[in-house]
Amino acid sequence: MAGNNDRIHGYNKIYRSGEVKPNFDSFELMSNRRPDKFIYRPVNIVGGGTTAYDHQGHIVPQNMLNEILDPIQNKVAEQCSTLPQVEEFIRTSGKPWLQLIFNYADAIKAPMFDFDETDPENKVGNFFSIVTWNPINICRAPEDNRRKGIPGNTIDTQVKNYLDAHKDDQGVDTAWLASLSALISDPGKANIEKYIDACCNSLNNQLAHGIGYYAFPWQNREGVLSPESDSI
Repeated sequence: MAGNNDRIHGYNKIYRSGEVKPNFDSFELMSNRRPDKFIYRPVNIVGGGTTAYDHQGHIVPQNMLNEILDPIQNKVAEQCSTLPQVEEFIRTSGKPWLQLIFNYADAIKAPMFDFDETDPENKVGNFFSIVTWNPINICRAPEDNRRKGIPGNTIDTQVKNYLDAHKDDQGVDTAWLASLSALISDPGKANIEKYIDACCNSLNNQLAHGIGYYAFPWQNREGVLSPESDSI
C-alpha cells in the first residue's frame, strides 16, 4: 500500500513539541536527524480500567486512501527517475493536491524520493506517506482490540461523531469535516479523492499551527472503550 512511512510528519517541528498542544508532541529526532517512532501515550479512560495506549488511528482507513494513492504512486515510480520528471508529472497531473504534498514535504525537509530504488514504495513512498499519515486524518485512539474491533478497515464514525460535537476544542478543520461527511454518505472513488484533497489543503497550515492527532477522553463500557461524548 502506498505510503508506509508512519514517521514522515516527524520532520515537521510542530509535531516534535507540546508547546501548541500536548498531543502534537509525537516524535523525537534521532542522532541521524530522522524521526524516531511515534510517541505512544496512555489514553484518558473515564471511570478507570486497564491502561490502554494510543496509536496513529486512521479515521479514513488506509485501504480506502490507497484506492486512489496506489495507482498514482505506481505511475510516478514508473515514469519518473529524476526530480524534474516528478515536478513535470505533478504539473500535468490535474491533481493540485500533489503539488500541496510536494510543497509541504519540501518545507519540512522530508526525504521524498530515492531514485536508485526500483520498488515503488522504496522509490516514492515517502512522498505518498505525507497523505497516508496526515495528522488531520489521525486520532490518538486506543488499539482496535480495546474497541471491540472498531473501526477495522472502515471509516471511524465514532471518532467522527465526537469531532462533530467538539469542533472548537479539537481544532477541527470544518472543510475537512464536511469532506469526511460526504465520504461517509458516498464512499466512492470520487469522494475519496475529494477527501484526500481536503486533507492536503491543510498541509500548509500545519507548518505553523499543526492539526489533528486528536486526543480526548474514552469511556469504559463493560471493557469496551468508546469516545466519551453525549452525542454518541
